[in-house]
Amino acid sequence: MTAAGTSGPQSWRELYKLAFVELDPAKLPQRINEARVAILDRIEKTLNNPDNVEQQMLNDALNGLRVLRQEFDRRLQRYGELRAQADISADEVSFVGRKSA
Repeated sequence: MTAAGTSGPQSWRELYKLAFVELDPAKLPQRINEARVAILDRIEKTLNNPDNVEQQMLNDALNGLRVLRQEFDRRLQRYGELRAQADISADEVSFVGRKSA
């Protein structure tokens, strides 16, 4: 689900996709968090009636978000404070392009 009081996609799948295509490093942690919360909510709702295929997709999505967050944290350590999208260097644009492909 999205943060309280905001409108937008409700599906964990949509929120997951939005996290992976977010280009603004200042917004990425929030996108990751929203997707993670939505995935965990869905896991909780399906505990009594698990669907193995969906459970695997949810697990894969959580792992994907974990990797995305680790990459974000590494880049933050390497380059310092968050910068606006307009300030992204050519190297960072290349990195973002590879991750969203």
